[in-house]
This record gives sequence, C-alpha cells and structure tokens, in this order.
Amino acid sequence: MYHVVVSAEVSMRIAGVVLAGGRSSRMGQDKAFLDFGGKPLIDHMMELLRDVGLKDVYVSGDIEGYPSIPDTQSFNGPACAIADVMAHLSQYDGVLFVPVDMPLLSAGILKTLTQSKAGGYFEQWPLPAFITQPCMVENAYSVQKLLDEQEVTPLAIPEHHKAEMQNFNTPDDWQKVTQNEC
Repeated sequence: MYHVVVSAEVSMRIAGVVLAGGRSSRMGQDKAFLDFGGKPLIDHMMELLRDVGLKDVYVSGDIEGYPSIPDTQSFNGPACAIADVMAHLSQYDGVLFVPVDMPLLSAGILKTLTQSKAGGYFEQWPLPAFITQPCMVENAYSVQKLLDEQEVTPLAIPEHHKAEMQNFNTPDDWQKVTQNEC
C-alpha cells in the first residue's frame, strides 16, 4: 500500500476511487468509456489517481475488467456509492474520490486535498473529495450532506486550479470540456 505523507509526523494509507456507477442518462452513453486523449475516460481518471501517488485505485460501480467496488444499491447516487466504498475500504486511513466526469483535474489539485489530515474538498464543489476514516454515514442522500456530517474540511481552491473544476453531463457539456483538453 502506498503511504502519503501529510506532514512531517503523519503518514496515511490512502486509496483512490473513480466514481463511475451512474447511468449517464443525460449523456446518452456511458461516460466512463468516452475517448479522452486516446483512451477511455475511466482509464484517464485511474491514471490521474496513480499520478497523485496512490498505488491502490478502484472504481465505484460494477465495471467489468476494472477493480470495482459494486454499489449495494445500484444507481442510488454518488453519496450512497461513497458510503459503500468507505465501508468496503475501512482498512485505509482515507479515500480520495474523483468523479469520472471531471477529466481536467490535475494531480496537483488532488494532492492539495490529501494534505488535509481531516479530509478535504473545495468550497462550492463537493467532488473531488478526500474522506478519512472512520466514516459513519446515516443517510447518504447528497455528497455535501455526507461531507458535512463527516466534518470534512472545505478548502479554498487555488485560483490557478479553478479551470480544472469542470464536469459534464450532456454531449454539449462534453464538447466544451474536450475543447479544453490538455
């Protein structure tokens, strides 16, 4: 397992998870397998988590051919998927979550989240998020509520990273995001 140094005194075991269990109904096709930079988007996002320095990377959802953590209730939203993953990966000190539909994220912005030993997410954007254990979820009906209940720290997003905070749900959104592809 990979250990991420949070401070000079603290080392944490952190896993990475790509949230990819949605229906992609507004997109009209599975977002995880759209081509991004010559490879499926899900592969891009898993590589991004590895670029952060995480050795153990999983996919939330049941995606054949990938190290998946199936949802206990399919298509019940990302908050329920996060709760399932946190229970499944209780051996880790924390889990860094990225949605499959934010391909412009960089390793730098994600490393910022893992530096907060109490977890972190960026103000106005509940995802991506770094959530630490223990994670006890009562009613996971929204990611923001889950983050608030777990007392995950909202962080100010560095100005030079704001352009990375784009997701997509429709073909028009996808076209706009891919126009910014690096």
